[in-house]
Amino acid sequence: MKERSFYSNLFFSLGLNLLVKPAAIFIIDAAVQNRVGDAYGIYFAFFNLSLILSILFDLGINNLNIKLAAQDLEQAKKRVSSILVLRIFLLVLYISALVALKFLTSISWLEYKLILIFGINQFLIANIAFFRSYFAGLHWFRFDAFISVLDRLLLIGTMGYLLYVAPLGLKFIDIEIYAIIQLLCYALTFLIAGIGLVKKVNPSFLKPDFLLMRSMIKEAFPYALLIILMTLYTRSDALILKNFAQISEVSFYAQAYRLIDALYMFAMVFAGLLFPMFAKQIKNDPKQIEVLTLQASQLLLGASLIFVVFALLNGSAFLDLFYENTSVLSGEILFYLSLAFFGMASNLIYGSLLTANGSLKILNLSSIGGVVLNLLLNYWLIQMAPEEMGALAAAKVAAITQLTVALIQRFYCYRLFHIRLPKSLMLRFLGLLLMLILFYVGVWVVLFSSSISISSSSIIVLYAFVSIALLFLFGFVDLKEIRKLLQKREAMK
Repeated sequence: MKERSFYSNLFFSLGLNLLVKPAAIFIIDAAVQNRVGDAYGIYFAFFNLSLILSILFDLGINNLNIKLAAQDLEQAKKRVSSILVLRIFLLVLYISALVALKFLTSISWLEYKLILIFGINQFLIANIAFFRSYFAGLHWFRFDAFISVLDRLLLIGTMGYLLYVAPLGLKFIDIEIYAIIQLLCYALTFLIAGIGLVKKVNPSFLKPDFLLMRSMIKEAFPYALLIILMTLYTRSDALILKNFAQISEVSFYAQAYRLIDALYMFAMVFAGLLFPMFAKQIKNDPKQIEVLTLQASQLLLGASLIFVVFALLNGSAFLDLFYENTSVLSGEILFYLSLAFFGMASNLIYGSLLTANGSLKILNLSSIGGVVLNLLLNYWLIQMAPEEMGALAAAKVAAITQLTVALIQRFYCYRLFHIRLPKSLMLRFLGLLLMLILFYVGVWVVLFSSSISISSSSIIVLYAFVSIALLFLFGFVDLKEIRKLLQKREAMK
């Protein structure tokens, strides 16, 4: 019964995320971008800036706490009140930095308001994630799943009404209103999650341990450095585009990147399973590390390869389904970002393993290399790019950066844990790639040799079903192995 409950809760969580998060991006976010036009480019640029600055009120504490919760939940519980009080101090520091930013730069009042709103949003998101680390540790899976999508459910309901249902006079929407509504959704989610934490953990908010707070900052600093470096080489593209290219190019880049964000949300679900398992295996059963790594690689990288082929052959048609104003280069931008996503998926696997092992020096050095490579190439290629080609240049740089970092992390995992990719797995990757390409060739041969007319959306749906079938056919998805994997995770608890 316990096992059945675990599976039902896991699939409940995955199902909720599969339904809600893509809807928030493609039904709401895309509609907003269509409504506000190039102003979305400003939104996207400063949203990425807020992600970079958010390290000021986290300092790597979340990652440290997740690791501790996986290994010793009772000790993690004792940190709740201290972390929350520390976060309040750090929020004051963050707001002070933003005030200084206004006086030291020439940004507009709209841009400044967006930065403030996004900053508060990131503070709320960080604390929601902190609360959820305890929900998972306490096996409160359904509530955790509900909290993981609550902000987006609220956003879909509110924005869905304003965009599609409200009388004409209420349908006016600008990027500032959108940001404020997001803030309100996060705030309500934060409140509900906080009530849940108090109910389950019952922390002593009046007795924070200041010595513990100091110790946590010192202990979490390597994690903080890693997070800021990873965020820099992943999220700086939009900021550089805003400063050296037309704002419309930021919008084109955002269209494709929002699809990457959607896929990354799902990849993070699997990464959330991996990290505590790696932490436990390193401590108790190192021989199983290679098995788990290969299982994760074939599932996550196999799915990523499907996305790469899709973006190459049908990316433009997909973006045209959701966005009114796309670039002639939109499909090419999405293809290079799909290669970047392949690298990001690899980093979720090998980066999680290195983090669980405490190999933060390796991760920080590889991330420093990623930052230097990303900033130099972006600065050079975006400025050198012809008009309206800056977004494509940024996408190419993202692919180069993420794949380079992925190779470095893969190399060190081989050296530390002797993890080899079997030839059979490489052959299956090749087979999957060839079959996906043959599928598209077959579709176009049928279309050109007959009078049959198939819409782009129909081809996309057909590709999705064929891809899932091929994942099973080539053994990238093995239900028995997934079952064993989940059983191991449950046993570790």
